[in-house]
Amino acid sequence: MNRTAVRTPGRSAVAVLACLAAAKLLLHFLVNGRYGYWIDELYFIACGEHLAWGYVDQPPLIAFVAAGSRWLMGDSLFAIRFFPAVAGACLVFLTGWMARELGGGRFAQVLAAVTVIVAPIYLAFNNLLTMNAFEPLLWTLCAYVVVEIVKHGNQKLWLLFGLVAGIGLLNKYSMACC
Repeated sequence: MNRTAVRTPGRSAVAVLACLAAAKLLLHFLVNGRYGYWIDELYFIACGEHLAWGYVDQPPLIAFVAAGSRWLMGDSLFAIRFFPAVAGACLVFLTGWMARELGGGRFAQVLAAVTVIVAPIYLAFNNLLTMNAFEPLLWTLCAYVVVEIVKHGNQKLWLLFGLVAGIGLLNKYSMACC
């Protein structure tokens, strides 16, 4: 009996999207130390040294991200920009996966993911420690949850939507604008 693994379309889609997300992550890892600290990054690092539930000009999540990355990996540019790069990779995967959930085939999934990889705004956002690095991911995750609610009718997913939107509000107040 031949025991070769049967590849299902779901597994191969996950593999392709994971490879594209890994490529985005690798791209940022290779270039995120080429320039010095951006002035706002220094401010977020300073806020991370004095954690609070809010600041005069921003919600608290970015300060917690700055503090967490420094605690885990130190003060290097790579360390400070690690989580924004991961957020960018997650956005690539989620965008491709949402294209799949909306009925797109392999080409649509790859096209959606690649457009996120090469979009100049995301190349910039995900290369700096900024609230803008996490906002597109949180918005896209909210949109994905709505797609799942409409597609499957599971009303309990509104709780997940609320959780993600709440995290988004801890990241940037513009999450409240619909």
